[in-house]
Amino acid sequence: MASIQPHTGTLGVRLAKHLLRRSSYRYTPTAVDNLAGMSVTNAVNSLFNPYTLDMDEPLDYISGQPFINSGVNLSPPQGLENFKKRRNVTAWWLREAEKNPGIQHRMTFFLHSIFVVSNTQVSPFQYFDYLDLLSFYSIGNYKTLAKKVTIDTAMLRYLNGNDNVRDSPNENYAREFFELFTIGKGPQIGPGNYTNYTEDDIVTAARVLTGWRPTWDRPLGGNDMYRDPVTGITQGHPAIWAHDLGDKTFTAAFNNTTILGAVNQDDMFRELDDFVEMVFAQPETAKNICRKLYRYFVHHNITQEIESDIITPLSETLIGDDYDLEPTIKQLLRSQHFYDTGDGDATDDVIGGLIKSPMENWIQTATFFNLQIPDPVTDGEDHYFYWYWRSVALVLHEGAGMTFFRPENVAGYAAYYQAPGYDKNWFGGSTLIARYKLPEILLTGTRVLLPGDSKAFPLNVVSFIQNSGVVSDPADGMEIVDGLIGYLFAEAPLLARRNYFLNEVFLDDLSLLNWQFEWQAYENSGNATSVRIPLERLFTALISSQEFQNK
Repeated sequence: MASIQPHTGTLGVRLAKHLLRRSSYRYTPTAVDNLAGMSVTNAVNSLFNPYTLDMDEPLDYISGQPFINSGVNLSPPQGLENFKKRRNVTAWWLREAEKNPGIQHRMTFFLHSIFVVSNTQVSPFQYFDYLDLLSFYSIGNYKTLAKKVTIDTAMLRYLNGNDNVRDSPNENYAREFFELFTIGKGPQIGPGNYTNYTEDDIVTAARVLTGWRPTWDRPLGGNDMYRDPVTGITQGHPAIWAHDLGDKTFTAAFNNTTILGAVNQDDMFRELDDFVEMVFAQPETAKNICRKLYRYFVHHNITQEIESDIITPLSETLIGDDYDLEPTIKQLLRSQHFYDTGDGDATDDVIGGLIKSPMENWIQTATFFNLQIPDPVTDGEDHYFYWYWRSVALVLHEGAGMTFFRPENVAGYAAYYQAPGYDKNWFGGSTLIARYKLPEILLTGTRVLLPGDSKAFPLNVVSFIQNSGVVSDPADGMEIVDGLIGYLFAEAPLLARRNYFLNEVFLDDLSLLNWQFEWQAYENSGNATSVRIPLERLFTALISSQEFQNK
């Protein structure tokens, strides 16, 4: 029986690895060790500690200056300049995700995977504001975010909210608000009737949402007219001339609720609020959100048992807290089910049961091995262009099937929504090569699959083994292999598999004594060649292994 009851006791290394892999992008030996010594409650709570950004905004690496909140009323850049600055925003976000030891960036991406906006259709300023909005509510109130994102300029542009006017309503956003963002369809029970809402409800919702306009230029320099008073983030604005002033009556799916039409521009906020409150008053909305959380953090397979024992109590918590996310997430991450301990079978497929995304794959590898990425201030071009754009975006993400911040459609990334494969969608004939080239890219500092140097600092495995604390005695080859496997794999492999990594890969059929002599020779001479080759061979095999792809 799947249990939502809290797991008790100290985590230990196995469960600490599981929690950290699922809840943070920053995966380091020190973080695992720290969590391992904590109780489940303290470990989970620690992930919610506030994170202060290392850099408040990205830089223009040509000028070396920040360009988002610089105090100048900047209109959107055009053409190639627009493209360059958008990719700098993405690089900035990824760098902060690497540095954040907690759950906030992980939750920001979760919200992005639901409230999808592609960065190709907006300016870098608008996309920064969109990400800032998701971050603000990453462990905050989902219902409030649903109100705010509806009038976010990036969202208005992406889902045609700016085209939704009273004389020609556009239904795109209303449809996705129901189907993807909140309540979900439910089983279709008739033409245009999806159980949880109908086509008529979409038409009516589109009328509610008429008249919201994007804010094209970010109001800087003290102009607060279009800033949200709570978040301080630029938002869209109401235009009463484009708004349907009539009352809007929904179907029996929403208890035939009538929402009174706004009487002026300020009242349009009230009308929007009434609409969102109506949708979130339906219990199925909370359940649909909790299913998304479950698939994101735990597993894609939601059985009837999971529905009744996990989803339902989670949704009750979510409703009870008026859609504040933090208590519900904590309840899930503290549960016996999350740690595979509540059903009497500690060997089933929750731990190690999801496939890492391309982003998780490289970020958790880079943070674990302390990859020295070019500095954004002193080495801006190498940082933004050569590493994050040419290597990360084009090879490690796109080449591996993840068009990062540019999902293929409004539903988002197939791994998070597309049954029956879900996370298995990360694997395909056209994406495997880039995923399995990760070790070579990190070790050589080259892009491998595309011409041109990434100009990153190549990973120094010898230094890592010597200084990371993962092994106490680097002259002990068995300790090296067991230490790396112990941290890098979700579950301990079979003995034959462990011996393969030790004897065939690392030692290359030589003896442990031979490795001891090689390491001692390196310490005496400083020449790392003879120890670097087997360590890089082991690193490549481990990071390319089937076991490493799972989390």
